[in-house]
Amino acid sequence: MRISSVLFTVIVLILTISFLSMWFYPSAMDFMAGNLDWNGLKNFSDEFNTDTVETLDDLPDLLEQTALVTIPYLEYTDEDLVRIKRFVAEGGSLLLMDDYGYGNTVLAYLGLDVRFTNKPLLDPLFNYKNPTMPRITDFASEVKENDIEVIVLNHATSLAGVEAAKVIAWSSTASFLDLNENGTRGQDEPKGPFPVAAEFRLGQGRLALVSDPSIMINSMVNKDDNFSFVKYLTRHAGEKEGFIIDNSHLTKAPLDVSKVRLIDSREMLSSPYALLGIIALIFVVVSRYTLNKGGTVD
Repeated sequence: MRISSVLFTVIVLILTISFLSMWFYPSAMDFMAGNLDWNGLKNFSDEFNTDTVETLDDLPDLLEQTALVTIPYLEYTDEDLVRIKRFVAEGGSLLLMDDYGYGNTVLAYLGLDVRFTNKPLLDPLFNYKNPTMPRITDFASEVKENDIEVIVLNHATSLAGVEAAKVIAWSSTASFLDLNENGTRGQDEPKGPFPVAAEFRLGQGRLALVSDPSIMINSMVNKDDNFSFVKYLTRHAGEKEGFIIDNSHLTKAPLDVSKVRLIDSREMLSSPYALLGIIALIFVVVSRYTLNKGGTVD
């Protein structure tokens, strides 16, 4: 066998193994739908049969009964903000979950006064294991009617500037905002209760705000009533249109970027014209290889 043939075979094997590894190896980044680890959304995604979008250009045309979950760790472009506002105005349900990200950019563009405070919410009395994981037990009546009694937050923040009538969950009176982040309450640090979740009707759609996206991760979604609470927040989504997770504003590792490119390539190559071109290319390569060996092509 000639060196060129061996080299060609080795290259094909390397590419095949690389592509398979990228395809099947799960993400390890926070809030990624394919992440099986404690910080991923695999359990939530499987339970709700969610889809993901890598750009808000891919949002469906039929927005009614569609819930978009966005966790804003990356900045929004002007085009993104326009699409989000249109999504809600035309009937979509937006679940905006933020703690120390760019959620306030979205709220400002939507013309709302409410803001994420982006300050750590601690509760030394009502918590799960430690003050950074406050237990929330104070809910609006419509939430309680859905048998939701307790949710657990994880390194959360709070909401400010929201009307009381829009709030659906509050922290306890023992909670406080740790402005200097030293873990203890100083005299000048505000004391609870604080709003941690709220709902708004905007245009034909709805907006739900939660001051901690961690309630959806694999290690938290099944604690107390976290799962039921997320289900309540997205209750307007239909079975057909369902849930969409916005991946475009999550931090990605090189593996995640490669996965996206591989999926895009697969979709591009699945078109009839692309398949025809691939078949023609394979025929030419095999023909040249066979002829160079002195054989014939039937």
